[in-house]
Amino acid sequence: MLFRVAVVDDESDFLKYVSELLRKEIGRHFDDVKIEQFTSGEALLQRHKFNPFDVVFLDIDMPNTTGFDVSSEIRKQSRECYIVFITSHSELVYDSMDFQPFNFVRKGDLKQFSQKLSDVIDKLTLHLKQHKKIVLFDKKHGRFSVPYSDVLYMESDDHYVRYYILGTKPKKIFYIMVRSNIGVLEKEFSEYDFVRIHKKYIVNLKHIFNLDMKNDLCIFKQDITLPMSRNLKHFVDEKFTEYLKRTT
Repeated sequence: MLFRVAVVDDESDFLKYVSELLRKEIGRHFDDVKIEQFTSGEALLQRHKFNPFDVVFLDIDMPNTTGFDVSSEIRKQSRECYIVFITSHSELVYDSMDFQPFNFVRKGDLKQFSQKLSDVIDKLTLHLKQHKKIVLFDKKHGRFSVPYSDVLYMESDDHYVRYYILGTKPKKIFYIMVRSNIGVLEKEFSEYDFVRIHKKYIVNLKHIFNLDMKNDLCIFKQDITLPMSRNLKHFVDEKFTEYLKRTT
């Protein structure tokens, strides 16, 4: 699947620099990437109108049409596009919240800029993976589409697996029971930050609050606790630590 990226900055040299950085960083996660460069917001909007971008890296301080003006028009067209503001004016960050940006990268020291851009790409990739959807089916719910981010954990039950899923109401959790093998799911879901904690359980690291290493327990943000296997708990701790480093 093609991942479409736009970079907008009125300084042509900086525009080229950012585009090359993005090509390198996004290429670590996506095989098929197209990056387009724009020196004005008007040119971007004309292109985005007919062929929307997945993510736009946008300079706030531009002549004629500012980054805020561009963001306002993008949001009128779609809520699906991710916006990352690039700015040398930190005082504008608060004002940008009206446009629901995914993140910010501050201009200045090029080494710090490069590192921040890399961090943003890592977080964006994780976010996109977690918001991909899987289709499940059982007799009670029928065919059911759910993002990976809403799956709390999976529990093996003989030749079936229960998917425990966040409902639309706060703290409402339900499950869908599917004929499957948890060993197969362990490999399939590892790409989306799920980890096997026990012969019966695979958990979504997004929803983990803490690990009780002394009592071999996995504690969820939703006040759920599950047992961890002694043989797996150090592996789980390592994966959870890696996840926190990438997302905080």
